[in-house]
Amino acid sequence: MAAMVGIFSVPAAAQEAGDPPPVSPLSPSGKAMRIMHMSGGEDGESHLEIIDLPLTGGGDGHSVQSRLRATDVEIGDTLPGDFIDFHGVSTPRFLIVLAGQLEVGLGDGSKHILSKGDIVLADDVTGRGHTSRMIGTEPVRILTVRLPKDSPLTPKANSCPDGMVAEKCVAARLQAQDGKNK
Repeated sequence: MAAMVGIFSVPAAAQEAGDPPPVSPLSPSGKAMRIMHMSGGEDGESHLEIIDLPLTGGGDGHSVQSRLRATDVEIGDTLPGDFIDFHGVSTPRFLIVLAGQLEVGLGDGSKHILSKGDIVLADDVTGRGHTSRMIGTEPVRILTVRLPKDSPLTPKANSCPDGMVAEKCVAARLQAQDGKNK
């Protein structure tokens, strides 16, 4: 039987082993989208904190809340039971869990369970990194969105793709339409 901690469930084996409970990334009363941020510290270990994504559009519960630049996107599947020992990332990226469960381990011994819908900004480009264990019975499917190496959370002001005129951009037309409806 698993216990619930925040929005995550903790497997019974982890409870019995005395592992610390995972961190919840969500704050239902927050104004901005909150995500987990995993970064390399001066001590050579990865650390996890909860951060707000920069607000670049929309608003409380409305449409686009954050608009950032991405360099490329990757979708991957991993079978339950797979384990990847300590590793970092080469460039900052969002890891978005689409299916399954992934346990991320940090150098301090803490373990954090990621489930469908969870978003992590993996930015531990220095130090030892983190471990990844696929848990449960379902394959883990992750969407990886790589971000620019320098200033990955710098907001992108324009909602249109670079070089596209606003008249051809769906996002700009929707934004203009939304302005007329207010």
